Amino acid sequence: MPFAISLSLRLLTNWLPRRPRRRPAGGAVLILCASLAGCQMNGVGLSSNSKNDDIKMPSTAIEETYGGESGAEITLLLRKGAAGLYEGPARDVRDGAVLGVGELGNNQIRLRVKDVGPGLAGVAAQVAAAKGRNAALIVSYLPPAETAAIAAISPAQRPPLLNLASAMASTGGDVFNLASDEIDSATEGVKAASPGGHKKVSALVPADFSQSDSTRLSNAIWNGGNTFMGLGRYNTSDQAADILTKNRPLIQSAEIVVILGGTSEIGAVASAVRGAAIPGQALVGTNRWLQSVYASSALSGAFIATDDTQSSGLIAERYQRHFNHPLTTSGAYGYDAMAIASGLIRSQGPQAITAANLMNKVGFRGTTGLFRFNAAGMVERKMVINTIDGGKLKVAAQPSQSF
Repeated sequence: MPFAISLSLRLLTNWLPRRPRRRPAGGAVLILCASLAGCQMNGVGLSSNSKNDDIKMPSTAIEETYGGESGAEITLLLRKGAAGLYEGPARDVRDGAVLGVGELGNNQIRLRVKDVGPGLAGVAAQVAAAKGRNAALIVSYLPPAETAAIAAISPAQRPPLLNLASAMASTGGDVFNLASDEIDSATEGVKAASPGGHKKVSALVPADFSQSDSTRLSNAIWNGGNTFMGLGRYNTSDQAADILTKNRPLIQSAEIVVILGGTSEIGAVASAVRGAAIPGQALVGTNRWLQSVYASSALSGAFIATDDTQSSGLIAERYQRHFNHPLTTSGAYGYDAMAIASGLIRSQGPQAITAANLMNKVGFRGTTGLFRFNAAGMVERKMVINTIDGGKLKVAAQPSQSF
């Protein structure tokens, strides 16, 4: 039966932290029991039990393990920086996962954090070791080549893979991408601009936009019930007139033009689109657009779909308090990865993390909003729809509460 995991969306609003008390770690293993709460099913929310201990991060020279000593293992694969520490998004993923296993695991899951050095040499060994320990899930924030190497291993020889880094093409074998990217944002923006479908859509993308991403974008637009007219490219040195000259037929054929990219040239690209002067033509941007370009008059009225971050506020204060840096999207993804695992394991046992359960139609509700995985292993999210108004994002529609 399909089900949904609901993270701290109701009861955590009433959660009050107790005075933290320190618990010493024994040897190389740190047992974490911070703010334990149940992750329940069918949108019920968290159970009301809570316990709060300080989170004491172990030395990076030793193996990091968190959660129940006898719980089902979740293996988190990351890469340390040059200083021998987890840095930037990798650190944030680790910290979010640590908070998640403490609050939601209820001692039934155990998080083991593993450093994967540069190159592919250590990937197979880490995966084989996780399999040998009967790990229920591998969560990875690694570069594309290493992630692809994990995905290429037969599902019979590894646990399912939950990828928190850039989305990779479907491999058809227990690989699931949790992070959203600009193609997801563009797809949702197009849906908002054409709620009934049946629109002609063209796309303008940077010159280095990959062929695999081009295919993903095309398929997503077609699957949304629209007609994809094609894809044009622009260079960082192009002026608006150059872009219009090169892409005039493509722009003029479209009822909706979606512009991808994350540089200051977005303003010039939008000016080229507006220069074609097509009556009623809609403009769609993405969550990669820089806020600094919003002031361009050519972008006024553009649709932009962004992640639903409202629920992340429910853990932001505790994340800041425990780790002394602000919650980021990467940290929220780490937290939600643990919520998926703990919710499935607590409801159905250590063998519950299967492709069928991960692809349930109802989906999961987490700190990053409502999402689910499709048959290709890609995440589908209910996003906030914004328009650019007066140089700022203005919410036009809140996300739907169900798929």
